[in-house]
Amino acid sequence: MSISFAGLIGAVLGGYLGWLDWKILKGVLQAAEEKNRREGGDGGFVAKYGALLRGLIFAVPIFGFPIIGYLAGSQLVG
Repeated sequence: MSISFAGLIGAVLGGYLGWLDWKILKGVLQAAEEKNRREGGDGGFVAKYGALLRGLIFAVPIFGFPIIGYLAGSQLVG
């Protein structure tokens, strides 16, 4: 199996977009938890399942987007 240069470019772009998505979603989770705590709650759903959510939010964009980018780049160019 040969590695496509266009696929590698797609993987790099996918990795960058995955990193951006991870940072955005991490901030949204932190804001939701903080808002719930300010309103007198215990942190809500985010506090209860925080470790699982943070793990999923890290794994899916960081590993999934480069794979999708590689496949898209190699398929589009040939």
